Amino acid sequence: MTEIKNIELTGKSLPELKKLEGNKKYSFEQALKDAIKEASRVEQEAQRAIEAFSKGELSIHQVVLAMEKADLTLQTLIQVRNKVLTAYEEISRMQV
Repeated sequence: MTEIKNIELTGKSLPELKKLEGNKKYSFEQALKDAIKEASRVEQEAQRAIEAFSKGELSIHQVVLAMEKADLTLQTLIQVRNKVLTAYEEISRMQV
């Protein structure tokens, strides 16, 4: 009997989901743009950390942390790009 009640709740949420469908392309596109901007920002922070280290303002540990953060962000972005390209290739090979 509880399964039937859950089905009723699912039906009520469908109109709310349909309102969100219109922004799917924009949301995914914006998420990718934001990720690229974030990767660029983190890389610039690492560059500033290197400059600050050369002036004696930061310790080597802080510089290494900034560089590792930039590297991890870039590697994550590359993996997302690879997954997107793989998905695109699979879709383009589908027979309609």
